[in-house]
Amino acid sequence: MPYTRISADCHIDLPWLPPDLFTANASSAMRDRMPYVADGPDGPHWTSKNGRSFGLVNSVGPAGQKFTPGTNYRVDKMASTGLYDDGQRGIRRVSDPALRIGDQDRDGVQAEVIFGILGAATRLGDHEAATEMFHVYNDWLANFCRYSPDRLIGLACLPYGDIDAAVKELHRAAKLGLRGVELSCSWDMEPMWHPMWEPFWQAVNEVGLPLHFHTFPTLPPDKVFQQTGMTKRAAFFTVVSGFQMNLVNILAAVIGAGVLERYPRIRI
Repeated sequence: MPYTRISADCHIDLPWLPPDLFTANASSAMRDRMPYVADGPDGPHWTSKNGRSFGLVNSVGPAGQKFTPGTNYRVDKMASTGLYDDGQRGIRRVSDPALRIGDQDRDGVQAEVIFGILGAATRLGDHEAATEMFHVYNDWLANFCRYSPDRLIGLACLPYGDIDAAVKELHRAAKLGLRGVELSCSWDMEPMWHPMWEPFWQAVNEVGLPLHFHTFPTLPPDKVFQQTGMTKRAAFFTVVSGFQMNLVNILAAVIGAGVLERYPRIRI
């Protein structure tokens, strides 16, 4: 189809996914470690049995914050279309492909490159469970994108805590027909100049799917929220300011390790 406008940094955040997606589709061995929806004082919210929080169902951003009018212009614009009111009624416009295409048409967008639930892996705090969570999500995403593959370009989520698992999921994503992948990154990951990443670079080169890195915080969220007053404000300002610039650690590592010279089919 002809494109005049492609939105290249769109998202499907975990709070907008079907409430039983992970518990219904994870392996029996991993089911109890998956995110699930439970009732809470502010309404249904995503949580896990290890006590982690993923936010309110059908709410704002990857952290699932409660919608508060007047605090974020972009969020107010989305709210003006009825997005969050629909969400409260169980209408998931973000993760229903037909409704999402309708929102594209409203915005004058012909296609979206859609990032996924990488932040949820950090919140889950369980590398093995996160790998299973991504497996379930990628299966769901492939089916979601089949509704309109020219307009819904979803990126498979790959775990960073287990290189072998990331390589395996990369090959599986290609077989699912997904058109790109994104690697989960964190402040506590092994630097990408390290030789341990070599099997991953080999696999990306072999598969040929574009590899995406999304911005990520420079500090664990708990480190920020433990602070109070102006100290908390200073910490939050530092995280927000460094959010984009932190990607230099990835790019410099790729350049410094000569990855693109050794693997010319890699596209980042």
